[in-house]
Amino acid sequence: MTDFDARLRDRFQRLDAAIPEPAVPVASQTRRGPNRRRQGIILVAAAAALLAAASLAVANQPPPDPVVVAKNAADEERVLEDLGSRTDNACLSREQATTMGRERLDALGLSNWTIRVDGRIKEARCVTFGVSGDTQEVLLVASMGGDVAKALDQIAAKLMATCAPRDDAVSLMRSTLTSLGVTDPKIEVTGIRQIPIENGDAYVAHIKGGCYVYGGAQFDDVGRYTWFVSGP
Repeated sequence: MTDFDARLRDRFQRLDAAIPEPAVPVASQTRRGPNRRRQGIILVAAAAALLAAASLAVANQPPPDPVVVAKNAADEERVLEDLGSRTDNACLSREQATTMGRERLDALGLSNWTIRVDGRIKEARCVTFGVSGDTQEVLLVASMGGDVAKALDQIAAKLMATCAPRDDAVSLMRSTLTSLGVTDPKIEVTGIRQIPIENGDAYVAHIKGGCYVYGGAQFDDVGRYTWFVSGP
């Protein structure tokens, strides 16, 4: 694995948690509005572009042609919009995602683009897309699925509207995930992992008051998710 791949995979790991969050951090706010799946794709694309640029600099390569950069950026935006409109509520398998990705790239006149599979989707419940215009590729990455993400939005709102004790918050998370087909969901209780921008100080105060809330999610090196409950 190259240094670029290692850094890209690390950034995907850290950014993935932002995709299904009940409230999105500042960095994920976009002009598209509150569509979480598209926000996640855009985050991944931004990371890929940043790391690609860093990789070029390290290799002491000459700066890319501005015309090429502009075209790649425009193509990336087209791919993001196209795939995002088709995957907001989807839970795709690796095969389905590969087929869709190839069909949509060809339909957009980007048959020269490649589809690469991230090594961490072996046991992923669902697969979604990361897009990089700089490297002209679509990367298949682990996803919890649109149905789970939406359910967690509802849980997040409910836990902020009440003061749930630890066991109640964990039980709500577990029963909801199980009802959606997540087998033996792994749930961990932690302190504050990140602060949702729309709740801000109220989120911190809620936890300091002894209440437990949804704290985000993270997938491991084979695509299995851990869901977090944050509390005092």
